[in-house]
Amino acid sequence: MIPYFSFNEFSIGFITIQVWGLMASLGFLGVLFLSLREARKKNISGDYIWELLLLSMIAMIAGAKIFYIIFNFDAFREGENYIFSSGGFSLLGGVFFASIIFYFYTRLKKIDFFKLTDIFLPGAILAIITIRVGCFLIYDHIGQITTLLWGRVYLDETTRHPVILYHILSLLVIFLIICYLKRRQTKEGILTFVFVFYYMISRFLIEFFKCDDLSFCNSRYIGLTNTQWILLLSLPLVFFIAKKKKMFNKFVNK
Repeated sequence: MIPYFSFNEFSIGFITIQVWGLMASLGFLGVLFLSLREARKKNISGDYIWELLLLSMIAMIAGAKIFYIIFNFDAFREGENYIFSSGGFSLLGGVFFASIIFYFYTRLKKIDFFKLTDIFLPGAILAIITIRVGCFLIYDHIGQITTLLWGRVYLDETTRHPVILYHILSLLVIFLIICYLKRRQTKEGILTFVFVFYYMISRFLIEFFKCDDLSFCNSRYIGLTNTQWILLLSLPLVFFIAKKKKMFNKFVNK
């Protein structure tokens, strides 16, 4: 059993540092370092990496906040101004907006979209893991009540599923899979689609472990959360793109 703790901030002299923000910053630095290294291996200019990372970071922050407001609009309407504070972000919204910026940037620069996504992917996965560690430290994403030995104690002294640990473990698995496929030198785009499919499925399943008995828990519609509905409705589009790009054939042929 994991005892309750919430490590939100710490001070160095007169400077107060937010733990989640620090972990997110470390994640972005990790993406930059690993992506620049991958770009050099594939003879891609580092300028593209710097520009894309900056644009994607802005889009990710904006998208994460916008998605959070959309799916927590009742709280906003009731005057809970914390929505515009440093808290309240949707990782899925951030990834969605960053992907749009990524796509239009590659179209503008006439660079293969999947070649760049494959370059960014390893660092991006590690960045998401780092952000999720930040979520774990501040005790974000409350799980359902459980009797499992690895449950985490909450403020109300109930033992709940450590949802963030499930996210971290699933991402570590996909990172190892991506590393294995990289060694096989798969066709461009395969790494991206493997990650997208795996992440969507794992995220969909993990959502079932989120709390539903507290006032701030995610709303459910026909038994599914907003995130699950977004993933479910997006899956046909992902399959369509994969089929159009003949990703399944590339994977099989390789």
